[in-house]
Amino acid sequence: MMVPLPAYVHVNLRIIDPAKQAALAPRFQAALQEAGGRILHFGPVAQVLEGDETPLPMAGVFEFATLAQALGFYNSEKYVPLKAERREAQQARMFVVEAG
Repeated sequence: MMVPLPAYVHVNLRIIDPAKQAALAPRFQAALQEAGGRILHFGPVAQVLEGDETPLPMAGVFEFATLAQALGFYNSEKYVPLKAERREAQQARMFVVEAG
């Protein structure tokens, strides 16, 4: 039997509206937790180690038990309405990886 692999959602962002970001953060965290995710890291990018493209100043990593759970969060009834608000509060890149 295959053991499910954990999945990690990565976000790299710049806050463009601090007030909207502050209002959004607790709702994002609640949707994340309800979907079984947990925050491993959220804070400033400490240093660029390699690459030509400069990252946005903030980064986050969110852990889920499986890729399906991570995708379920991204498409959940709680998170989908927050996507438009996120675009007003922050400029972001987001992707998911599966461990293994």
